[in-house]
Amino acid sequence: MNWFVSFLFAILRPALGLIILAGLLLYWVLKKKFPQENFLKFIIYIFSGAIIFQSIFSTILNWWLWSKQGITQQLLPPHSPIAYVLKYSWQHYLFEPVITILSALIIFKIITSLNKKFNNVFFYDEEPYLAALGILTTGWPNCLIYLSLVLFLGMVFHFVILCFYQIINWKAKRGSLRNAQTAERAGILSEAKKSEAVCASSKIHAGDFGTFSKASPFRLSLLYFWLPSALLVLFLSGIISKYIGITQLSI
Repeated sequence: MNWFVSFLFAILRPALGLIILAGLLLYWVLKKKFPQENFLKFIIYIFSGAIIFQSIFSTILNWWLWSKQGITQQLLPPHSPIAYVLKYSWQHYLFEPVITILSALIIFKIITSLNKKFNNVFFYDEEPYLAALGILTTGWPNCLIYLSLVLFLGMVFHFVILCFYQIINWKAKRGSLRNAQTAERAGILSEAKKSEAVCASSKIHAGDFGTFSKASPFRLSLLYFWLPSALLVLFLSGIISKYIGITQLSI
């Protein structure tokens, strides 16, 4: 019976995480925004409570089943020290939930601290909750793959956008020079105006931050990667466990 309950929990937890993530993603697609922070916090509490309930219930059930069988009764006090039961419960039922919740809490605190220190430059207000929820749903140690995937996608996105705006600025520079040359041939621009146009184009060419920031008002944001990355890791959890040696971090 214990194996059946463990199997049931192993299915229910990822299914619940999948439903929550897919629901939030669908809400964002339809509403073009994420739910309020209080609602995200409520979901985190609910999912964390479900994880804690699963671990405690599995521990109690395991103790009860051992007490009903003659052989396994020898593993319980007073026949065996209670340290053995606690160690077994920690390895099989408590370690992963505790590490998962602690990881979610640490990432939440890191993001909120960075937001306070740098005046919300790096993260939006919803991101600490989305990041924590992604960790809770993917679990330990898959949450390490999840965080790595989010950072990788964020860097790729940032690189692509930078290249895009560099191309725009390069085209703007060429257009400014072409207009200046055309106006010069027509005798419309004075020497002072021509010099001003050349200086402006050289600033763009040199990558002046003020000019670039006006031409490309964006920042590196991971807001739209937390939910899809968590869903992807959930779907690929079997492949991750089979082909990536990250499972050795479990005990």
